[in-house]
Amino acid sequence: MAAKWAARNGRPRGVTTDKTFRDGVQMTFQEFWRLYLDVHRHPLTRGMHYSATTVGIIATLLAIYHQQPLFCAAGIVFAVVMAVTSHWWVEHNQPLIKVNAFYGALADLRMCWLAITGGIGAEYARLGLGAAAPRRQSQPAE
Repeated sequence: MAAKWAARNGRPRGVTTDKTFRDGVQMTFQEFWRLYLDVHRHPLTRGMHYSATTVGIIATLLAIYHQQPLFCAAGIVFAVVMAVTSHWWVEHNQPLIKVNAFYGALADLRMCWLAITGGIGAEYARLGLGAAAPRRQSQPAE
């Protein structure tokens, strides 16, 4: 929906992917990781993911402390909504949750760790993705 709005209003769209759940199950984590970073180029999208991960972790810890599993479930649902909407509003692309949700969760934790340790830029460079910055024009993901 947001991608259609972006196209109609002359805004560049983010990376698009034609990957499906079947493709995601067959991918290695390394293949998924490269695609994951490619659809998380904008710093604001990554920031929303960092915030969402923090919300999910805090909700889980509160659920354990208060012995209330609903805290965990509600926190994770809220975190997923934050992360998914950042793709529509900021990147103007589709989140990879339908491709492989498990890999997506692992990749999100890895991306957060790299941000905390200052290695996210080096990881983009290592994978040949260039700078960890938004694309200027829409380009299909490889």
